[in-house]
Amino acid sequence: MRLHRLLAAATLAAAVAALAPSAVAGGDAEKAAHGDEAATPQVSFEAHQGTFVLRQYQLGCLSQLTYLLGGDGEAAVVDPQRDVSHYQRDAKALGLRITAVLLTHTNADFVAGHTELARDGAKVYVSAESGSKFPFEPLRDGTRVRVGPAELEAVATPGHTLDSMTFLVRVPGAAADPAYAVTGDTLFVGGIGRPDLVGGETTPVVLAAKAYDSMQRLRALPDATVVLPAHGAGSLCGAHLSPETTSTIGREKATNPYLAPMSRAKFVSRVVTGLPVAPAYFKHNVRINREGPPVVEPSADAPPRLSAADVKARVAAGAWLVDLRDATAYASGHVEGAVNIAVRGRLDTWTGIVVPFDAPIVLVGSEDEAREAAFRFRRIGLDTVAGRLDPSPDAWREGGLAVRTTRLWTPKELAAAIAAGTEPVLVDVRAPSEHADVRVGDYANLPLDAWPHFGEVLDRTAPVLFLCNSSYRSSMAVGLAERLGFRELGNLQGGLDAWISAGLPTLGTAALAGAATCPAPAPSATPSAAVPLPEPVEARALAAGLQDQPGAWAVLDVRPAFAFDEYHVPGAVRVEVAGLAAHVRGLAPGVRVVVVDRDGTVAAAAAGMLAATLSDPARSVRFLVGGTAQFHVEVEQRGGAPAAPATPSAAPAPVPTPPPAPAPAPRKRPAGC
Repeated sequence: MRLHRLLAAATLAAAVAALAPSAVAGGDAEKAAHGDEAATPQVSFEAHQGTFVLRQYQLGCLSQLTYLLGGDGEAAVVDPQRDVSHYQRDAKALGLRITAVLLTHTNADFVAGHTELARDGAKVYVSAESGSKFPFEPLRDGTRVRVGPAELEAVATPGHTLDSMTFLVRVPGAAADPAYAVTGDTLFVGGIGRPDLVGGETTPVVLAAKAYDSMQRLRALPDATVVLPAHGAGSLCGAHLSPETTSTIGREKATNPYLAPMSRAKFVSRVVTGLPVAPAYFKHNVRINREGPPVVEPSADAPPRLSAADVKARVAAGAWLVDLRDATAYASGHVEGAVNIAVRGRLDTWTGIVVPFDAPIVLVGSEDEAREAAFRFRRIGLDTVAGRLDPSPDAWREGGLAVRTTRLWTPKELAAAIAAGTEPVLVDVRAPSEHADVRVGDYANLPLDAWPHFGEVLDRTAPVLFLCNSSYRSSMAVGLAERLGFRELGNLQGGLDAWISAGLPTLGTAALAGAATCPAPAPSATPSAAVPLPEPVEARALAAGLQDQPGAWAVLDVRPAFAFDEYHVPGAVRVEVAGLAAHVRGLAPGVRVVVVDRDGTVAAAAAGMLAATLSDPARSVRFLVGGTAQFHVEVEQRGGAPAAPATPSAAPAPVPTPPPAPAPAPRKRPAGC
């Protein structure tokens, strides 16, 4: 489990695949989205300058970042979520009145709260190019809006959408002008917004070309300007987003591949490559946000309780059942065809992906679970929940509902069946990239969002066992397959995480993966020795070590070649993650190994996998805290670079990075894709 926590540190999710990255390559983002904190807005960054205050809120289950800013009695909210009570509460506590709502663009992945705040007198500002149908103040390139002591300048930065705006926030007395760039979905920490959500005649290539120009405008801002994006890791609106929720222009120029100098053609090619299919509910959210979301009256009431007979009639008329319980409870007995989307995870996003947007929904679960689910559904425009069904299989049967159970296979049961050649048809419902990273073996890979095609590929009469990282998605797949007429279905209990924890072999490109064969566990097998954990090493400590004993350290950089060529720790060698173990085995026994990446997250996971693969207590394995970004600031800008042999591929250092962004309030890690 300690190793799993290290692996979870590397969550760099993207699109649907990023909703739950590989347990080995990057942790399970579903787990990061569990719990009350992920489902409620948390303050993740706060800054003050004189009478000015800026507060960033993070909603983990949607990987959403929103902002309250102002002073001298006035406040503005940027890209508000639909439930707005926390903005109103905090503004009142700060002695501010919300007078403005600014939208960076017409959002697709959630329903915004602009009409909610406009009801209380706030003016709504959005691009004149947005096509909005509600009352609003049009923004054009250069429009300025005064909010208390601060001035916000709208800068047109199309690329993610045609109407994308960045708000430059100028604050008297701040160290930089502008002090902040609220970038919406134009620029993320480590990535940019995907260009394929507009639809119509505007192709992704056209938008990617506009994004190229927008990046040049943002590159021209002062290095010390703090970057405040609209999403963090796990968002469906971009790829390769960092788990950090703030950055600076200088840091992004040094580390974000999309701000690196390159030709327009190369930039466009990179941006439009590998775009996944956008979730179906996005187009509905765009329409709702453009028209102006209906105001929803707050209510603490749970959806009305329905009888089994009533639910049977509603299902016959086209209603969908969403079972909110965990996978184990669902497996022990559920209404046939009910889809298990547990309230503990990314309930709202997955419901929007697999359930038709206009279908009536009946919730299965406790009163508290149903109340929370109905509240969260409104965030993506699912306003009408028909009711709820108590979790009582006996009452279901009495009311005429068909009840099914699901066999939960333990990893050792499945391993024994594979060894004997009697396993069912195995279907991995993770994304192809996750499947390539690490898998049980060479079995079927049908991503969950492609579930309507299960019946076209699989035999409905044959036993099928679904698996994913943690059993969250595979439990969902069971109900979806039942709706297609599959009869004998199973789920790998605990998913691939449990398989790896049981010490069973895997196949794939990740360093932890090995042979695909899966022998039956020996009854007398003894527990393996504890995995030696990698140690963190700070930038200055590494610099001192490289200067005092350069031959005693091996710095292994696992970033892509283009990032390594732009900048790397002096003396570092670029090594693919899959080749780390082989490279380290070729080093002298006493050499201290340090794994390096951009910000330390992937390096921590890679170092953990390396330590597990080597299983050598005598081999010292470390990872660089803060990665190359921190090393450049702490060592090369503030303390001088260490003396170390130059590598053949060494490149000039990038544009200097400014000091880190202002110290945030205690940061809540995003759920992040």
